[in-house]
Amino acid sequence: MLLILERGGDIATLVRGVAGGSRVVLIPATFDPLAMAQARAAIGPLAIELAPAVRVNAVVAPEGADPADVEAAVTFLENAPSTTGQLLELG
Repeated sequence: MLLILERGGDIATLVRGVAGGSRVVLIPATFDPLAMAQARAAIGPLAIELAPAVRVNAVVAPEGADPADVEAAVTFLENAPSTTGQLLELG
């Protein structure tokens, strides 16, 4: 399931608040440095907390990223059954 982290949003609440075995968080690269660091740092601990029933991964997409690239990254992470706690940064 794709989850989009909004500016000022709480990534832990976002990830914990939905059902499903795979959660991929889309993190816009336009976040300020502190918000970006907090979001990045949360992925691993959330993956550990929710394992093994839930996989948590993230994609960092720059402003103006090709939607097809974002969709491909999200689809890959949703369909990779042994992948959790990973962050893909699109360039």
